[in-house]
Amino acid sequence: MLNAPLFSFPSLGAAACARMGALLAFLVLPLPAPALEISALTEALPPLNYEMNGKVVGFSSELLDLMTREAGISISKKLLPWARAYELVTRQGNTLIYSMARTPERETLFQWVGPISARRILLYKLADRTDISIRTLDDARHYRIGVVRESASAKGLLQHGFVLNGPQDALGPGLDLGPHDESNMKKFIARRFDLLVSLDWAAAYNARNAGLGPDDYQAVWVLDESLSYWYGLNLATDPDVARRLNAALQKLKNDGQYLLLKQKYLPRTSQ
Repeated sequence: MLNAPLFSFPSLGAAACARMGALLAFLVLPLPAPALEISALTEALPPLNYEMNGKVVGFSSELLDLMTREAGISISKKLLPWARAYELVTRQGNTLIYSMARTPERETLFQWVGPISARRILLYKLADRTDISIRTLDDARHYRIGVVRESASAKGLLQHGFVLNGPQDALGPGLDLGPHDESNMKKFIARRFDLLVSLDWAAAYNARNAGLGPDDYQAVWVLDESLSYWYGLNLATDPDVARRLNAALQKLKNDGQYLLLKQKYLPRTSQ
């Protein structure tokens, strides 16, 4: 006769067995994969992207925050010189760069998410300058034009035969070259030149910072609107990331969040 067991366990009811089975099943489940994190690199190009109080902000930055939240993707943003940011994004997976003009030369180098916004380079005059009338680009040759030194716009105008305004031509027609958009806006308000060349985003941002209202100046000519700004993902990044981000952006455009955010930075916009 077999020896009786030293200990005996009470029999478990069906409900208890079910609970224990569920607990064991939970314990053997694999841990969830960590959330995907994308490193986003950008340059100082206010108001699209810039740094304030140690945080990367601006329209494109806030839009990216909304998109990644909608897509369930974690994001970290860093401001760098453009050349450094561009070098890193071409070498590292799960990396994104913005706000970047989508050009034919760059087309095959990135997975594209966007567009963020049109890239519109405009000629502006002060609203009270009723003496200025621009019906063709040639009409602008009669005026002094403020433009950023070494910019694509300055080079384009020079290629179209516009001339530099030298020190000897203090108030005469020609190109007045400045170091950046902010200083050019101040000279524009001080009437140091007649027409201002600027990206529409930058004009709105710098005018507001300088105390100029949206009705105090107006666009008189479109110099270039052939390109748009986009987010560019490293080619080694999972294509599903680009798909999810593009879907998130489209949703934000459909439900009106995109337009509300854009009007915060570009008050006159309607689309």
